[in-house]
Amino acid sequence: MAHLEHLFTADIRFDTDVQYLVQGPHGPRYENLPIRKSESAVICALTSIMQCVAMLRQIPRKRMLGRPRRAAQRRLGVLDDGGVVDCVRAFGTAVVAQLHPSGSVDEIGKGVRDALRSGHVCLLHFESARSSRWATVIGVELDRTTDEPRTLLLLDSSAGEPWACAHNVRIELQGTAGRSVNASAGFTLSCRHLTGEACAVRLRRLIVLKRSAPTPAATATTAS
Repeated sequence: MAHLEHLFTADIRFDTDVQYLVQGPHGPRYENLPIRKSESAVICALTSIMQCVAMLRQIPRKRMLGRPRRAAQRRLGVLDDGGVVDCVRAFGTAVVAQLHPSGSVDEIGKGVRDALRSGHVCLLHFESARSSRWATVIGVELDRTTDEPRTLLLLDSSAGEPWACAHNVRIELQGTAGRSVNASAGFTLSCRHLTGEACAVRLRRLIVLKRSAPTPAATATTAS
């Protein structure tokens, strides 16, 4: 629609598979983003963390694939906020994970918008009456006239893999979910999969991942 604008994570493309820009020994190139469908909420959370770290640091896919398994072997409690932050640290890359200070729908939407515009990546914790999970926020849909976020576009490893599309799940931020998605007290946002599945959800937490700033010593060395 003409009044809508889509803002995506930097340096991705999705003509067919979802791909991201990596920096290799022979220069920059695009590789398929690791997407692993799983019924396990822990594996889905670990996969989302891996995706965010890979996109942010432009790390080749081959170097990332073993990291969720190693993180899982440490038995990190990735289903809570602190566990996700610890898991990001366990990946051993120059990435800082920051909890968004607000859990309100409006503020989370704006937090995603501002983070993506700044070149950061985001993880979203959301839940329905049946499940609680983390997913990669791959983009946001904005009202072009007001710049207000309308929809979060997610890459959820518990859902089907997308094709020629960056996301596989949409969470509507405006309005209230209707009977078609079984909205109930506390679960009022419409969540729709590309496969047609729909449910009512609520947002729990946003985590923004940023590249860590170089130390003064490293900066001086680079400048010299």
